[in-house]
Amino acid sequence: MPLLVLRVPLVSTNNVCTGAASPVAAAAATTTTTEHSDGLLFDGLVLGHGDDVNNKAEADNDDAPTEKLEWLRSQIIGAEAEFASPFGTRRITYADHTASGRCLRFVEEFVTRNVLPFYGNTHTTDSYVGLHTSKLAGDAARYVKRSLGAGPQDILLFCGTGCTAAIKRLQEVTGMAVPPTLRAAVLAALPPSDRWVVFVGPYEHHSNLLSWRESLAEVVEIGLRPDPEDGGGGVLDLAALEAELAARAPSGRPMLGAFSACSNVTGLRTDTRAVAAVLHRHGAYACFDFACSAPYVRVDMRPSGDGDADDGYDAVFLSAHKFLGGPGSPGVLAMASRLYALRGTAPSTCGGGTVHYVSAYGDTVYCEDAEEREDAGTPAIIQKVRAALAFRVKEWVGEACIEAQEARMLALALRRVRAGANPNLRLLQGADNAASAPRLPVLSFVVYAPRDRDATEPPEAEGGWGSRLQLHCRFVTKLLNDLFGVQARAGCACAGPYAHRLLGISPARAKAIRSAVDQGYHGVRPGWTRVSLAYYTSMQEAEFVLDAVAFVASFGHRFLPLYAFDWKTGDWHYDHSCARGLVPNNVGNPGGRVKAENGYQSYMAFAHCLAESLATTTCSGLSSTRARRIPKSVDPQLVYFLV
Repeated sequence: MPLLVLRVPLVSTNNVCTGAASPVAAAAATTTTTEHSDGLLFDGLVLGHGDDVNNKAEADNDDAPTEKLEWLRSQIIGAEAEFASPFGTRRITYADHTASGRCLRFVEEFVTRNVLPFYGNTHTTDSYVGLHTSKLAGDAARYVKRSLGAGPQDILLFCGTGCTAAIKRLQEVTGMAVPPTLRAAVLAALPPSDRWVVFVGPYEHHSNLLSWRESLAEVVEIGLRPDPEDGGGGVLDLAALEAELAARAPSGRPMLGAFSACSNVTGLRTDTRAVAAVLHRHGAYACFDFACSAPYVRVDMRPSGDGDADDGYDAVFLSAHKFLGGPGSPGVLAMASRLYALRGTAPSTCGGGTVHYVSAYGDTVYCEDAEEREDAGTPAIIQKVRAALAFRVKEWVGEACIEAQEARMLALALRRVRAGANPNLRLLQGADNAASAPRLPVLSFVVYAPRDRDATEPPEAEGGWGSRLQLHCRFVTKLLNDLFGVQARAGCACAGPYAHRLLGISPARAKAIRSAVDQGYHGVRPGWTRVSLAYYTSMQEAEFVLDAVAFVASFGHRFLPLYAFDWKTGDWHYDHSCARGLVPNNVGNPGGRVKAENGYQSYMAFAHCLAESLATTTCSGLSSTRARRIPKSVDPQLVYFLV
């Protein structure tokens, strides 16, 4: 357990400047503490086994990375949590790190002991709690800003609950956002020379695509790099980006590139430095979505310390809740001040804390500082502190340690799931020869039914699906959960356009899927199953997750008779009435609290035993009932999966 000391920080309230524009600024000016450069933020925080937060001595210890990771794993809330599955008690094995990080016990205790007792609303420095909380919020913002390599010329804003809100805020402060009801009218009145051109990539999350489409900008999508012989396919086509920029630069229209720094589907990383250099060469702003990769890679807006560096970033946006220790944190937007277009106007959101003066006669004087005027209302104070603590955990672990562990996880995963490892498993890599491209251990895959079980499968479908039927992605995820306790995710990972390309869905097939969805049959939507590993995943956990994936790929089809499918919602649920006649009573069922290693072994043994018992009943009747199970209004050609 870390040592958490409850300290009452020495903050003076005797020297408050009554003319100060901001309580946060006043708090910084009136602090009389002797803390380190992060002020009150980490006062009392101790990481590891008694090592002070500023103690760098262990950096020279070769065992330090291993010890740090072991200690962090011991601090994960829910690391030993269990739940009741249809097959008995299962321990949670988390493999959905790309979606959200895990909570840390010492972070929650630090907030409980060192933040909450002194919590008060900001917008005042006259009370102790108001001054103290304002100081904490300011310290948190400065620390996160510094962690991102942002300088005095940059703006840091905490936005909503994730990256989606951060991107929307960027659109608002650049003047590109508009209410949907007014969009057509505003576009009609907007001079063509004033309309932004926004370039997006081929594997954007919906957050970095849909809101741009609904903005005032003209959106230009840059495709994937053609598969070269060097194995570097599957990433952004820089040559195409350069050509599009060169074609539009003479118009003088403002241009901005908003690209994902890493695909949340394949884990492929974009060469953000190269992209930034190309954008800047043509006078465009370089903005990047680091939601997927920020917890694991260095994010540095100004790598050379030069605000005008060719390969620097003009804006980065991310979700701090994806960091280890970060759940409950807000979205983060760091941007160059030159992107802020609302000076001389009202801020994007008006409210308390954004003004110097408001009269009864219509006069309003807004704050000049962008970070103040864009923080309307009661700030997300505790959320900001959580975000800063999550960044501090990342810094404490160290870039070298994180990079090494991520590489280790990736090598293990690719060795286990790449082509040939299991004939029923297809890893979505972004390109057939994307092996050498930098990536994170994010694994999206589809599972096919064994060929000898598919005598009734339809002829090869139009659109690139091939003739082999798959297991529905949500069925695969359900089995991972119910049999093994593995927490995975199914669907398109909020990357619909990329899904169509990865899965080879033609325009005609996409139209047919849309028609089925319009009729309420969401179950026919295509997708994949995704598991993701992280630097703090133990090798034992990683091996177990991959073993579970391999099992479902080999034997998952045998469990279909135990589950019912809802064509409307796409849900799969365990059918107890059917299972009573199919699951033998003599199949051992693990239950009760067990150690992880014993639990993993018992879960796998049980799954194999049940799969063997189901072998003779798995497909009996499937061929005769397949057509009956498909609703009459659903085109059988859209049903790519066994039911």
